[in-house]
Amino acid sequence: MFNFLFDPLTAPFMQTALLEMALLSLLVAVVGTYVVLRHLAFLILALSHGVFPGIVLAFIIGWNYLMLSVITGIVISLLIGLVGRSERVGSDSAIAGVYTGMFALGIVLVSSLRTFKGLSEILFGRTFGIGWLEILTTAAVGAVVLTLMLIFRKEILLTSFDRNMARAQGLPVGLLETGFLVIVAVTVIVALPAVGNIQLVALLVTAPATARLVTRRLGPMMVVAGLFSLLGSTIGLYLAYYYNFAPGSSVVASLTGLFLLTLLFSPWQGLLARWWRGREIPLFHRDRAKI
Repeated sequence: MFNFLFDPLTAPFMQTALLEMALLSLLVAVVGTYVVLRHLAFLILALSHGVFPGIVLAFIIGWNYLMLSVITGIVISLLIGLVGRSERVGSDSAIAGVYTGMFALGIVLVSSLRTFKGLSEILFGRTFGIGWLEILTTAAVGAVVLTLMLIFRKEILLTSFDRNMARAQGLPVGLLETGFLVIVAVTVIVALPAVGNIQLVALLVTAPATARLVTRRLGPMMVVAGLFSLLGSTIGLYLAYYYNFAPGSSVVASLTGLFLLTLLFSPWQGLLARWWRGREIPLFHRDRAKI
């Protein structure tokens, strides 16, 4: 058991992968929790697909894809925020329209390439190929994101759960929501190397959704989401190390497994607990009737 736990830690690629996932778990705990509470999982899907043309363009011109992805993500966030302000369009239609258009542009750019080498890593991740540049980028972006979320905590809370009250208090709701979209976009981009474009939604949403089955309070939900994210990531990386699984997919599968287990066995919101409570109520009434 000792060798099973500590042998992987001697591998440099395992050390960097674990460190990257630990840093991402902090972002998942804070940003992912707000995404789940605001029902914006579709936004993660939109942003992960929407930055695709920036990634492809970076490969074409030989630039760092993170730089162009950040620019593309910010542009997409501003477009979604701008279009979503129209009552005739709505935020969901704005997200769908912008991200499908950007993804189509990415496909057009891909069709101009003669080779797809390197793009597969963006689509499916390269968790065991994470370098110190990605780790430092995640740490720096994470520090900025978490600082902004802390500074504007009250404003984000109010706009998330009561937009009318926020407007009544004179808060710039549109600006705050656009700023939150930019924060989500940047979080999506720094998580790209870990699990890839396709699996980002599961990484950022599954752990907070699992935490929501355990607690209803925001603070504890963030803590539990971070712990679930770290635990699922560690389990997934160990499985990938010993059984030669794709590491990004193994992490996502482990997070999904934790979610399903919590969904079944959570003492408050679990399916078994709800079934048992529903089973007890008729028995109680039956005994009361006999009395």
